[in-house]
Amino acid sequence: MKDYKELLIEKQTEINQLLQKSQKNLAKYRGLPNKRIRSSTSNNCVQYYFVDSETGESKYAKNGEYTLVKKIIQRDYEVAVNSKLKKMEKEIEKIIKRCDFEDIHSIYNKLPLSKRNIVVPIIETDEMYIERWKLEHAGNQNTFFEDGKIQTNNGERVRSKSEKIIADLFEKYNVPYIYEPYLELSIGHIVYPDFAVLNVRERKTIYWEHLGLIDNEDYAKKNMLKIYDYSRSGYHLGDNLILSMETFDTPLNSKDVIREIMKYCI
Repeated sequence: MKDYKELLIEKQTEINQLLQKSQKNLAKYRGLPNKRIRSSTSNNCVQYYFVDSETGESKYAKNGEYTLVKKIIQRDYEVAVNSKLKKMEKEIEKIIKRCDFEDIHSIYNKLPLSKRNIVVPIIETDEMYIERWKLEHAGNQNTFFEDGKIQTNNGERVRSKSEKIIADLFEKYNVPYIYEPYLELSIGHIVYPDFAVLNVRERKTIYWEHLGLIDNEDYAKKNMLKIYDYSRSGYHLGDNLILSMETFDTPLNSKDVIREIMKYCI
């Protein structure tokens, strides 16, 4: 489920930035006379009048006063915008304080076990979602090759030391994952990504491919076509598709894997 509180905080940041900009804009118009501008049209010509804010008296603005007219109009606009932004800032702050899905989860979590085993929560807990996700994403579906001979910390058999590094880092950072799921792309091409991982916070499935022989020309060409197929099927790098790679001279760097995990998977 989307973290709406996080989205609200992002919007709050945007409002605060606009408010800071508005305050700077207002500062440019300090010292202007306490007047507002009234306009009318006569014979297709716009005429402007200064209106005294205290008495309400109007005075025609001469051509030489047009610069002052523009400044007052802009100032009044900035005042209105500033006032609206301040109201929005207060309103969104109240909403953020009240809007926390953890409050919904806590109602379920505080139930005694005897009741919790019966209740179907309105929002799946993370544990429930992870369990269902794993049932819907079966692993070890690639039957074209023999089973891997390298064992991960979770007990799976993978085909390379690099895949073990990646899998063990998923386990270390509590990222749910499966090895070699079945995935049918939109063009009917069946692939078996090295991993499917779950971003629990966003409840989003991400596929992870490790390219272990990128300095091999034939291997590189084959996988570039594969990445193109992914893209045409709606799987895009930096969104729901992640690549790690290495060459013979440049082995996989675990720091690079950790950076990708922290950026996309948590």
